[in-house]
Amino acid sequence: MANPFVDLVREGMEVRTVDGHKLGKVVSVQVDSFVVEKGFFFPKDYTISCEAIEDVREGTLVLSKRREELGIESGGVLESLGLTHQEPLQAALRLEEAERAEEAARLSLHEEEVQTSTHTEQVGEVRIRKDVVTEERQITVPVKREVVTVERVPVAARGASRDVAQGKAFQEESIIIPIREEVVDIQKRPVVTEEIVVMRATEETEAPVSTTVRREVAEVVSEGDLEATEVPLRKTGT
Repeated sequence: MANPFVDLVREGMEVRTVDGHKLGKVVSVQVDSFVVEKGFFFPKDYTISCEAIEDVREGTLVLSKRREELGIESGGVLESLGLTHQEPLQAALRLEEAERAEEAARLSLHEEEVQTSTHTEQVGEVRIRKDVVTEERQITVPVKREVVTVERVPVAARGASRDVAQGKAFQEESIIIPIREEVVDIQKRPVVTEEIVVMRATEETEAPVSTTVRREVAEVVSEGDLEATEVPLRKTGT
């Protein structure tokens, strides 16, 4: 009975094992077979019988064997797949595993990273000093004082006065009349006329600083008949 997938084989279709490993692409289609291009598993182009096709999924030919079964050196798998060449595929499998297990040589490049911190230190001071000064000040104060007015009054009737009657006539005599006035008394007391207020606040600004940092650079030098291609640095976190 012919395989029902024979009519579905087209050039360019991928060929995979039943466990999903890619073997190559179809480069030629025959009546009951197809040719898989040379690649990792096949050192050269191989013709595979259409009987080896188990399924066709989204334009991909799926064979009836798993990848590890392709490495049996007895050649039975090659025959079951209908390969016209009987070269074992174990060497190709070993090559794939070796390339995956091979650890790339690594050279770490270092660069100094600048870290900053701040501390507080005294850069100056403000000093306010209070001195005592003496100055002359003229103040006008209203005061009262007594004044003397002397008035002579004529006596109309000439006669014996009381002084004559008392025997005081023609005797020296004086009277004293005290004259008073207000005197300014000066008293002083301290009063507050103004205040000096000093406030201290903190403001944030930017201070430019400069320093030198070191970093390591790598130079790729090829010797002999070898061409080394440097891949651009991949950015992390993207």
